[in-house]
Amino acid sequence: MGNIYVSALLSMTGLAVFFAAVLAFADKKLKVEDDPKVSAITDLLPGVNCGACGFLSCHDFAEHLTAREVDPGKCRVMTEDHRKKIYDIMGEKEKDTYPRIPLVRCAAECSQKEPEADYTGIATCAAAELVFGGGMKCTYGCTGYGDCAAVCPFGALHMENGLPRLDAEKCTGCAKCAGACPRNVINMQDKRNEKIFYVACSSQDDMIRTRKICSAGCIACGVCVKLSGDGLFKIENNLAQADYSKQRNADTLLSIAAKCPTKVIKET
Repeated sequence: MGNIYVSALLSMTGLAVFFAAVLAFADKKLKVEDDPKVSAITDLLPGVNCGACGFLSCHDFAEHLTAREVDPGKCRVMTEDHRKKIYDIMGEKEKDTYPRIPLVRCAAECSQKEPEADYTGIATCAAAELVFGGGMKCTYGCTGYGDCAAVCPFGALHMENGLPRLDAEKCTGCAKCAGACPRNVINMQDKRNEKIFYVACSSQDDMIRTRKICSAGCIACGVCVKLSGDGLFKIENNLAQADYSKQRNADTLLSIAAKCPTKVIKET
């Protein structure tokens, strides 16, 4: 009986050695050498594999860059110095890029969120949204459980009084926070000017309902539209919308924001 076990053991060992040799040979013969440009670009990318560029990893993004299927500006996480070096490697002229920042389109803090019912379920925005919006009367505003802050790989968001607050120095514009918000309260915007003025509300309810359930919501009164006169703002679906491409005069925008009756026009 012992001879059978020894024979079986030797057979298994022999098979293991044989297959290992086959795999080693196949790896050597079938191995695809990495393009030096891909390696050089990968080394310049941040390596966090955040996926904000739309690719699986920084290496995957580097391969598409080398194939000229995407622009380096697609990565918002890398430094400007590294972006310039990547353009040099690709032999292309550097293009203008702007930092992207998340705009929280809700200004209602905990005390201003009118409840419809008490929510005692899982404390995440995604879960609360599935259960009657977490008991909030407003079906557009921030539920306040911080899914956006939890998913940020750079610690650029924290929750305060039921709203996400941004640390601009830490933010890379990766947009993971926007993707994590089940109500699409967070919008990403290119920061082409020193300041961005935006309407911190997402509600499309009419004036009467907004007044009734939220003291911090846009009531679509049109004051901002009348004061701007040149298309800085417009009313659409019961909500004021800012035209960021026309925001060149900060003093004018500050004046308009000061006269908003609900103080819903915020600046970054």
